[in-house]
Amino acid sequence: IITTGGQQGLDLAARVVVEDNEDIVVEAPSFVGTLNSLRSVRANLIGVPMDSDGMNMEKLEETLKNRKVKLIYTIPNFQNPTGITMSLEKRKKMLELAKKYDCLIMEDNPYGDLRFAGEYVPTIKSLDTEGRVIYVSSMSKILSPGLRVGYIVCRAELCDKIEIMKQVND
Repeated sequence: IITTGGQQGLDLAARVVVEDNEDIVVEAPSFVGTLNSLRSVRANLIGVPMDSDGMNMEKLEETLKNRKVKLIYTIPNFQNPTGITMSLEKRKKMLELAKKYDCLIMEDNPYGDLRFAGEYVPTIKSLDTEGRVIYVSSMSKILSPGLRVGYIVCRAELCDKIEIMKQVND
């Protein structure tokens, strides 16, 4: 689905997936724009601390064991505000945990194409064989900041619902 920037994609996905008072895991710290969007749908935000290579997987699993988490929100490449890139091992582990505890992952990747050094790390979405990952990205960072073109890639059932929500918005 083409969106009016990545932020609209994140907001639309949240509105379709999250219901009042559902638990959502977010990186601590995380991007304030998405946090505000998740708050606007009355989600319970649970912060999981960051390590030098991404979200702390032990704390994530502890949270998933003890709460009924609907969604994990992550910025795996050049995370905002820390700049951390999640390791491939942690990406695989996050997907494994999402499967084990039956929750979705919202992968926000507006910065993934801005790599100037280091090796490319596959997206979590590219590892997903079950449709657990809602992938959101933007052209704003690579083409022009004023060009508000983003997109969502997700399973058909969610795309259908997001498409209706987008029609309501614009």
